[in-house]
Amino acid sequence: MGKVKASEAVVKLLENWGIDHIYGIPGDSIDSMVEALRKEESKIKFYTVRHEEVASLAAAAYSKLTGKIGVSLAIGGPGAIHLLNGMYDAKMDHVPMLVLVGHIPARLTGTDYFQEVDTVELFKDVAVYNKKITSAESFPVVVNQAIRTAYQERGVAVLSIPDDIAMGEISDNAPQLSTVFEKKVPGLVQNDLNNAVALINSASNPVILAGVGAKNAKKELRAFSERISAPVAVTLPGKGAISDDHPNFIGNIGKIGTKPAYEAMKNSDLLIMIGTDYPYAAYLPEGAKCVQIDIDPIKIGKRYSVTVGVVGDAAEAIAYLNDHVTPVNERPFLKTCQSKMATWWKWMDEDQEKKQTPIAPEALMSAIESISEDDTIYSVDVGTSTVWSTRYLKVSEKQDFIVSAWLGTMGCGLPGAIAAKQAFPDRQAIAISGDGAFAMVMQDFVTAVHYKLPIIVVILNNKQLAFIKYEQQSAGQLKYAVDFGDIDYAKFAEACGGKGFRVEKYDDLQPALEQAKASNVPVILDVVVDVDAAPLPGKIVMDEAKGYARFTAKSIAENHKLEKMPPMKTVVRRFL
Repeated sequence: MGKVKASEAVVKLLENWGIDHIYGIPGDSIDSMVEALRKEESKIKFYTVRHEEVASLAAAAYSKLTGKIGVSLAIGGPGAIHLLNGMYDAKMDHVPMLVLVGHIPARLTGTDYFQEVDTVELFKDVAVYNKKITSAESFPVVVNQAIRTAYQERGVAVLSIPDDIAMGEISDNAPQLSTVFEKKVPGLVQNDLNNAVALINSASNPVILAGVGAKNAKKELRAFSERISAPVAVTLPGKGAISDDHPNFIGNIGKIGTKPAYEAMKNSDLLIMIGTDYPYAAYLPEGAKCVQIDIDPIKIGKRYSVTVGVVGDAAEAIAYLNDHVTPVNERPFLKTCQSKMATWWKWMDEDQEKKQTPIAPEALMSAIESISEDDTIYSVDVGTSTVWSTRYLKVSEKQDFIVSAWLGTMGCGLPGAIAAKQAFPDRQAIAISGDGAFAMVMQDFVTAVHYKLPIIVVILNNKQLAFIKYEQQSAGQLKYAVDFGDIDYAKFAEACGGKGFRVEKYDDLQPALEQAKASNVPVILDVVVDVDAAPLPGKIVMDEAKGYARFTAKSIAENHKLEKMPPMKTVVRRFL
């Protein structure tokens, strides 16, 4: 009977689970795992990043795009701490992740050794499975259980691995661990389905709110909306669940949403929530009945008073409804929503036709869309880039749109594009980031260059934290601590070995995008955008209106230069 190192047995197990890549940075406390990966590099590719945060953010993005588990690796101590941001992104957006972190040798634990951090305690809040490996023999068994738990619980499984234990030898004749896994999905309850059908049939003004859980039921969702003639609003992570150009689409809800979606919600008598845990109740109907469909029973009724809850897979539930609800050929409520949405699109088109210099972010989104492909993956960062992308990019059902939705962490755009191109080499991957967000992870543009991942990174460069500036204004506060010095990101791209284009004039925008699309290397488009472009909410509520008024009064009283706001006529007709 032969022997094999525990780390090597674990790498074989990862292969059996279909894991073909890991993001991370090697180091002393994880060296045995890295050596085992080196021996299997033809089967599991190791992507060395420049910062561990990018490793975990990329792993989370990979899982959002594929449904497969994302894997990241780092040393214990500082490396483990750096992983936390991406781990929380995976936790809060409910995707499976496996994190392997090193730990000091088991024999030295508790001695205040170099880089000794209690990683089990550190990860207690973020993980659905959190163990320190205590023996070589148990190592593969624990990894197997960790992966199963991450898939079933849609969360982060993290293992702290003392390097001396990973080096330990175990029998190569150990029983084969099963990697067959079928996620346990609650079965649909007939009575709940019947009650949902009855509610839908009796509604006059139904509105569908589709979340990220509806993305696995795009065909069924589209058919359902058409069958009952109901408008469809989407949450931020749900963008793309139905094509933006579908006649029943009324846009996002919330501060980044549309006025038609806000008004439809306020006039609805039935809210149909599909695959969403949308938290902002102020943007939902007041006193309407509600059907909620979700795979997680804990989510039913969590945010809104639910009349009927349907626990189960969204595609299966909607398919049943499509077979049993009474078709509605014409619905006045939908006609009204469509009319308002047509006006909204007219306003958006007017914004996108701005040919000014400095460049309007709205026009930039139009230009990006002009070079996008049928199956483009958009990796959108957090900040004003989120507002402009969500509001102005028309995403189709064949395209993907990912963002750090619940954690809302800046810096997610670049790692997401890296993961997208790695997972789908034949699809176009476009990251859209503000200069503040990109600067947090910019070092890893060279990772895309090194691994020959031809992504396009579009930077909205306004030399400021623009979203924070407008948050300050909406709260009635003066702008403070949000301005940056300028960086020429195009020169940075060239220094990294990629291509870079600095775009300062509107007339140069389209040619630069065309060149970026034609490039076969990673590209940065450093686009100087209008610093005064205001990402106003789709509907300004009273508290925000009062805040803007206070900001204006303070600016005048303290002799500050007023930030440019859109013409009052536009503000009144569009947002009030």
